[in-house]
Amino acid sequence: MFIFSSLFSIFCLLFGGYFAKKIKILKQKQARAFLDFAIIFALPCLIFERTYHLNFDFSLIMIILIGLFSSLVSALFCTILAFFFKFSKSTLVSIFLLSSFGNTLFVGIPVVMGIYKQSYFLGEIILYDALATSLPVALLAPFIISLASEQKTSFFQNLKKIFTFPPFVALILGIVFKLIQLPEFIFEPLRMLGSSATPIALFAIGLNLGFSSITTSYKATSIVIFGKMILTPLIFLALLKLLNFELNSSSIIALLESAMPTMTMVAAMIMKAKLDTNLAVSSVAFGIVFAFISLPIWVYFLI
Repeated sequence: MFIFSSLFSIFCLLFGGYFAKKIKILKQKQARAFLDFAIIFALPCLIFERTYHLNFDFSLIMIILIGLFSSLVSALFCTILAFFFKFSKSTLVSIFLLSSFGNTLFVGIPVVMGIYKQSYFLGEIILYDALATSLPVALLAPFIISLASEQKTSFFQNLKKIFTFPPFVALILGIVFKLIQLPEFIFEPLRMLGSSATPIALFAIGLNLGFSSITTSYKATSIVIFGKMILTPLIFLALLKLLNFELNSSSIIALLESAMPTMTMVAAMIMKAKLDTNLAVSSVAFGIVFAFISLPIWVYFLI
């Protein structure tokens, strides 16, 4: 029942945002304010507190990097498959990005913490997001988008954005301050503010959800969802078995993280670059819907 309890909580928060938009209590554009609060204020508090208390393990980092490799291999396969459907260059680039990176924090946290209650595992989720999602997106996405966009990218500008991005700053500070013994009372307000990150972000994602664009991009959306939520964890699991990694709690968490639906930030980047906007919206919306089917199946077979 633990996975269904977490999924029910996710559903209520997403539906709350979507319903607020439908009955016109809030406007879709107001989702930006909610996401800004979650990413700029609440999430850095959560990341700093969890990173400070996380015990780094080389095998955990290796598992996360294998997860990233699995995602990129799956995305490449999806792009090659889409090429045979004769999609445009903008759609091919969009498919690669949307099937590479998942919502490992705002959907991953409630799902995984519904299974593993210990706060220690929250640190592993944050580390997976940093190494397999946030940093690769920040480094790779602008250059991949430039393959189909007229926008010019600058490597140094992207580096500057990374080093001034509040969650990344919080991650580095959490690692640096591990060298110092901080009193526990410092972390109480951080935990209070950090605990608001996930529900507020999910509400904002619900406020942004739209389903009308599926009629024009159902083939490409199906490829993205298949690659991101089925093929990636299958490749990941096969590599773990091949490399003789034990299927313990850390590897199961990483596997579940790899099966999360498409990252909302990637969809926003695609829309901003004016690539396949309909595909971006559909992949986020229907990826979240499909998660209510796929994630319980993965949990059943892994645990």
